[in-house]
Amino acid sequence: MTEQETKSGGSSLDKALSLLQEVCMTPVPLRFAELVDKTDLPKATAHRTLMSLTEKSLVRFDEVTQLYHPGYGLLELAHQAWSKIDVRDIAADQMKHLWDETGETIHLAVLDRGDVIYIDKLESQKSLRLFSAVGKKGPAYCTGVGKAMMAFLNEDQLALAIKEQHFIKHTDTTLINEEMLRDDLIKIRESKISLDLEEHEEGIQCAASVILNHRNEPIAALSITAPKFRVDDTRFQHFQTLVKDACKKVSTRMGAMASN
Repeated sequence: MTEQETKSGGSSLDKALSLLQEVCMTPVPLRFAELVDKTDLPKATAHRTLMSLTEKSLVRFDEVTQLYHPGYGLLELAHQAWSKIDVRDIAADQMKHLWDETGETIHLAVLDRGDVIYIDKLESQKSLRLFSAVGKKGPAYCTGVGKAMMAFLNEDQLALAIKEQHFIKHTDTTLINEEMLRDDLIKIRESKISLDLEEHEEGIQCAASVILNHRNEPIAALSITAPKFRVDDTRFQHFQTLVKDACKKVSTRMGAMASN
């Protein structure tokens, strides 16, 4: 900050951001005098800055009530920002945390119609050979990540996704029809925990959870995958808690509304 900026109480950007924060964060719309009082800005400076914010549609002034509201231009900025965010970058530290805590294979996947696509993976610190690989597709109905995302689709999207499922019986525990899948998805939606209990690969189980965006739509899922022989019930329950907490943190970063 320059000497001139210091003497005048901060840069023009600082003043604009201060006013914008007050307009957006206050529980009720404010009048001009109230904004001046809260920001401690000179009236002329506050007026000039609010005019600029209004011209950019970042602030909206109601001529009737004389109140300032967040502008619709903020929605456009938010939309552009969200569209440029890569969930792999946002989830990277949580994937590393899960890997450090468990030593097992960590997956990040997205849903593509009826399939899951693995977009990131941290290999187990122990010997383990899995079907999954980055860029590889897998079925949604019998994988933890797939069911985690399907559970949070709206009914129209879910119906389309279910139509894409082939319901091949990979193991004795594979869900083999729509009714079984829908029953499982109801439980997953309530708990935000999706389990693959050897449904895709014999001897392999995983705990998964969903990552939601700012519209509370499923955009990805994380999972912890391990062979059944080295994970007892207590440890597997811990995996469920870990992955649910990790996905909740990533969802918050993606703008999802808080929920249990």
